[in-house]
Amino acid sequence: MHPFLFQIGGFKLPAYGLMVAAGYTAAILYLRFTRGAFSLTRDQEADLIFYPAAAGILGAKAVFAATYWTTFGPDTAARLSYVLRNFQYGFVFYGGLAAGAAAFFFYCRRKGLDPLRTADRFVPALPLAHGFGRIGCFLAGCCYGRPTGAGPLSVSFTDPMCEAASAYPGLPLHPVQLYEAAGNFLIFGALALMSRRSERPARGTALYAYILAYAALRFLTEFLRGDDRGGAWLGLSPAQTVSLLAAGAAFFMMARKRER
Repeated sequence: MHPFLFQIGGFKLPAYGLMVAAGYTAAILYLRFTRGAFSLTRDQEADLIFYPAAAGILGAKAVFAATYWTTFGPDTAARLSYVLRNFQYGFVFYGGLAAGAAAFFFYCRRKGLDPLRTADRFVPALPLAHGFGRIGCFLAGCCYGRPTGAGPLSVSFTDPMCEAASAYPGLPLHPVQLYEAAGNFLIFGALALMSRRSERPARGTALYAYILAYAALRFLTEFLRGDDRGGAWLGLSPAQTVSLLAAGAAFFMMARKRER
């Protein structure tokens, strides 16, 4: 596709970075326009956007680096240099989700906020931002799909700067990035409608619903991915294994809430 949208002199505007910024902006706007009855100060809201996002970026990069560490160079210095030079690419979503969630819940505990109720308030913004990020992946040509027959749902990457173009030159591939983007936007819509219900759902309802929905989406789309998935266990990619564990944890927490 178009990893860089345009270039002026030595400056290149990366499509992925632009879409990530668009997703972050969309998430902020959603939270701004849906404050409702939530008793958060502006500073608390800003902190709960910034700190988890920063932690998420670092966590996503750290897990990516740990997964592919030996491929970055012959020694530690070369590998660290590679990670820093290419920081704008290479992230593992589940690593970012775990780190961002840890920062979010730590902040809530420190400020005396109800972590589950607060998470329900913020969680619809996550798939909204993620959907834009996956469009960025599509434009950048990363996180690409498996080869498929030519058809209306296939796409060929021809830009030599795309990872997909070097892996499958000229072949029609599943636009799996767009599949996941569409799924994330649907999850966002469902969670946004849930949050507008007149009846206040039980604490953690939106959070657990998001975990279950995204785990299912990611588990299924992984079967169509064509890039390196970082190994396999029982025929499942690491992301599929994490999806099953995350869904199981969400089911367990929901069951515990019903028993109380």
